[in-house]
Amino acid sequence: MINLHKYCIFFFLLFLSQLRGQEQWDLVKEGEGIKVFTRTNEVMSFKEFKASAIVNGKVNEFVSVLYDVKGLVTWGHNISEARLLERPNDTIQIYYAVAKAPWPYKNRDGIYKNTFSWDAMNRTLTVKISLLEDSRELSDKFVRMDGYGYWKVKEISANEIQIDFQMQVDPGGSIKAWMANMFVSDSPFYTMKGIRDAMSLKQYQGKSYQFLGK
Repeated sequence: MINLHKYCIFFFLLFLSQLRGQEQWDLVKEGEGIKVFTRTNEVMSFKEFKASAIVNGKVNEFVSVLYDVKGLVTWGHNISEARLLERPNDTIQIYYAVAKAPWPYKNRDGIYKNTFSWDAMNRTLTVKISLLEDSRELSDKFVRMDGYGYWKVKEISANEIQIDFQMQVDPGGSIKAWMANMFVSDSPFYTMKGIRDAMSLKQYQGKSYQFLGK
């Protein structure tokens, strides 16, 4: 009975250790008010990334930038093409985007679904990101990506928000995980920098959205 008890404790501690390992983020890049973290993920061999920044602006300005899908090519890192496919209501949009890949690899594409949800009590917006298994826009010119993630935007004050951007992406094809992981910090850093800059543009100011209650 004592030995069985020891074994149970051992496996429980091992389980907790594995959970802690999965939750461990490593700071890999910091600058211009942006922090980028990565961690290993047992679901995919490609590292998961997270970027975080405090930004001058409002939640509705952030939403306005995301709604302008065509504008993604100006602030999304290495995005060469983007267009809206569906927006059945204010809180769901589906779009197509192409990301540039280094030579000699083919560029990557994907069908993205954004699902917006607003927590009025905590003044927090969550935008769930899903890369869909969708046959639309399939082309031999590109390799279809897989992945998931989210944006989380929390009001800190009337004109300041905290933005977190987290993604787990499998670029597909023959790109090796070790090679992709070498550059995993670039996408979240420059995407965060890009959306922060875009939010300050006049075209994204002064808009309101019903689901935000303002």
